[in-house]
Amino acid sequence: MEHLHKKQIIGIIVFGVVVIALGFLVSAILKQRKAEQPSGQPATEQEQQTATAKLLATDPADPSHINNIKYIREGLEKYYNDKKMYPKNLDELVPTYARILPKYSSSRDYFYAYYPEAKPTAYHIGTLLGGRNQASPQAFATDADLNSEKAGYIGGFNGADPIYDIKGGK
Repeated sequence: MEHLHKKQIIGIIVFGVVVIALGFLVSAILKQRKAEQPSGQPATEQEQQTATAKLLATDPADPSHINNIKYIREGLEKYYNDKKMYPKNLDELVPTYARILPKYSSSRDYFYAYYPEAKPTAYHIGTLLGGRNQASPQAFATDADLNSEKAGYIGGFNGADPIYDIKGGK
């Protein structure tokens, strides 16, 4: 009986040592994988520009950005239906008119302009796409190409290609 009790204690100790060793092994593997992964944020502005150019070159038609613009437009129209004016800032859409506010990138929002300043009844929203893709020119064939800066919009921008832009208003 005493012999069986010693075997159980030794078994528990061996089991504990194995579990601890596996924990250290898993921890070391995770640290190594994390070290191998890029930080996600380019260090310099030049690296950021290169990363952006590379991203845009992969999918010039970028349907996700176009869909995000259309999603924001839906929020703008809901906002207008309730308040009879458009917001002066897209953040006003969240959370009532849009669950989240999509961004162009982690550090940049989509372009947004409104008119007139006091009680906006028109808007202009846009995003940079990768350029004219000969295989898929539909995005640029159907956008507004409005220069809201020249038209007097607050926060106006030039919607000429390669900017995909839409305008709206009542």
